[in-house]
Formats: sequence, C-alpha cells, structure tokens
Amino acid sequence: MLRVRDFSNYKFRPHAVGKLMKGLPKPLTPDQSKTFVGLIEKRRKGTLTDAQTITLADLIKKKNARPELSEGAKTYLKGIFKDEVFGRSKNVQSKYLTKGIGVEDENINQYNEVHGTFLLKNETRYENDYFSGEPDIIEDGIIYDFKSSWDYETFPLFEDEVPNEDYEYQLQAYMDLIPEYKQAKLVYGLVDTPDDLIIDEKRRMAWKAGCIDGIPEDLDKEITNNMTYSDIPKEARIKEFLIYRDEKKIALMKLMIDQAREYLNSLNISLATHLQLI
Repeated sequence: MLRVRDFSNYKFRPHAVGKLMKGLPKPLTPDQSKTFVGLIEKRRKGTLTDAQTITLADLIKKKNARPELSEGAKTYLKGIFKDEVFGRSKNVQSKYLTKGIGVEDENINQYNEVHGTFLLKNETRYENDYFSGEPDIIEDGIIYDFKSSWDYETFPLFEDEVPNEDYEYQLQAYMDLIPEYKQAKLVYGLVDTPDDLIIDEKRRMAWKAGCIDGIPEDLDKEITNNMTYSDIPKEARIKEFLIYRDEKKIALMKLMIDQAREYLNSLNISLATHLQLI
C-alpha cells in the first residue's frame, strides 16, 4: 500500500529551484510603464477613449499578474512526487554533468593558481524552512559556485550577465541558507576534458561518420585539440559573475516553493482518485 506523502515542508535543493521559476509574469517594459502612467492620468481626468480603456485594462492585468507554476514546473514536480512516493530515483547523466563532476577539483585549483587564493571545498550542508544545500565554497564573506564549461565554444568569456538564470537562483538560495552572506560568485572554468570522455567523443564521432576502423587522424587530433586547453592562458579560462543578495528574488522563490508544495500535495489526491478508479 502506498504511503501518502505530506509535502507541506518539502525542501528544495538550490540547483533545482530555477525549474520552478519558468514562465513567471514579465514586468512592464519601460515603454509600457510610461503608457500605463499616461493612461492612469487620462482616466483620472476622464478623457480615456474606448481603445485606451482596453489598453489600460490589459496593462493592469499584466502588472498585477500573479506568479504561477508553469507546465514545465508541474512536469518537474510530478517527477519529484514519483520519486518520493514510489521510492525511485531518476539519475540523469550527461557528458556535461560527468565532466563537471570529474574536473571540479581541477577547476577550483585553476582558480586558486590564477588568483593566489586557497579556496577549499565546503563539506557542510545547510538547511532552512525552504532549502537544503551544500555550497561549493564559503570563504571571506563570499559563497562560490563553480561550473565547468564543456568546451571553449560554451565558455562565456565575453558574457556580461549570467548566461543561465537558474544559476543565479541557485546562488540566491545559498545566500538565504547563510543569511549573513550578501555576495556570491558564479565561476565558470575551462579545464581539460578527462581522457575517458575524449575517447567517448571520438567513438561517437566515428559512429556518426560511419568510420568502422576509427576516425581519420586529422579528426582525431581536432577532437583532442577542441577538448584540451593547455595552450590557452589560464587567465582566459576563468570567468566570474558577482551576484548580490536580492531579497525580492528570494521572496519570489519562496512563493513559488509554497505553490510547488501545494501542487505536490494535490498529486496525492490525484493518485488516490486514480487508484479508486481501477
């Protein structure tokens, strides 16, 4: 018999919170805000046309839109529900994740070498009412999270803003877990791909090219060159993004977690109804 799971206090891992934040209402653009203020003034004076009344109503609706879980977020939550209720866990593996885990220490060592620091891995897990997580590094008032780019093409050397908004939510969650911390650094590093992944990539390319006896020598060298970076200065293989604590963003994350908990609990009812029908 299945045990009903109460998700009212379910805690989310910081790296997963971004999945709940998709499809949030967009704020009014500067032009829309200007139009909104102008139409409010016209309404006060009683000079709104019918068309302007409709426009104002649309802007008010957009301005006051309540954040709601997207369909993608609900799909993700259904997966959590199945894992928890049925006692199963879906281990997602990819070459990108495998590399990230495999070179994490090397990534941190590269950063230490370039910056003359002595950052050490954090081994403490933190929890509060909403989150449970283990930041990569906590040092000198800053929380660090390291990401390993798959290759130089995906390395955000010239980006001015965080390329993946999920990572910003992740670091905001870490800062909420350690309230005295007001800053975090998202550090992208580019380090050599482990040999086994290079071999796998060559096998994949050989299969794709239909090369039964292995790939041509020039392609073999090209793949190795594209996945190793000793010829590139280490300074050009590190990209940092400084992220400041944002109380509004943290509050919004908690609002979405409250909704996620409600949705997870509603799935108990859906499951019970399903079982009664068969």
